Amino acid sequence: MTTAKTEDSERERALSWLREVLTSALEVCPLSYQQKKKTGRLLNRMRNWMLASWAGALSIDYVGGSSQYPALAEQAKSDTGRQLAQEYLDIHDAVPTGFSLDRLARSVVKLAQEGRLPVDSEMVARQVCALAWGECTEDGMEFAEKAREILGNPEKPNHVLVDYQMALESGDREKLEALDGVLTSGRYGGWINARLEEARRHLGLDQPIFEVHFGERNPQWDALWGNIIKGGKDD
Repeated sequence: MTTAKTEDSERERALSWLREVLTSALEVCPLSYQQKKKTGRLLNRMRNWMLASWAGALSIDYVGGSSQYPALAEQAKSDTGRQLAQEYLDIHDAVPTGFSLDRLARSVVKLAQEGRLPVDSEMVARQVCALAWGECTEDGMEFAEKAREILGNPEKPNHVLVDYQMALESGDREKLEALDGVLTSGRYGGWINARLEEARRHLGLDQPIFEVHFGERNPQWDALWGNIIKGGKDD
């Protein structure tokens, strides 16, 4: 009989396996040094709850995968693994997306510092993430197609992030608000909001959540509440 403790232990091992697989795949991907450095830092610092949530959001069966393919992290470093990583990046347009996102992020920061964002920062964050993660889900790919229709110039096709940067820097509120209308009216908008909430929680930017459990009073609870009210012990 499987106990809750056993299931938790299996889940923790599976998450460690997933982190190792992603790290190995990142090592063999033909990305720039800075892209690998930033992504590797995120993988190392990402807490298990967030990794599990992202795996669920992307329909990754990491528990089953760790059981069926325990040596996948090492296999990812083989010639076959490198080839598969290259094919995956090509299919999902990952390399140009990464470079375009880096340029866009720098532009957003500059505009924000100068007080020149044409729409509020929450809208910009939501739209940038939605466009950057468009290849992650079917809803995202559908949104990206609609975004190209709103932002793009048929005579001069660009990456959708480049078109977004141009709209942002030119102060085209009409296009940006139209894009947000499409995003917030569909399922993908909810998916993006959930990922942003997780990111804020991971970075400590959200409001703390307190859960109050009622039970029999004892000295440990008294000490806990005392530390909460007083801000901890003096030492």
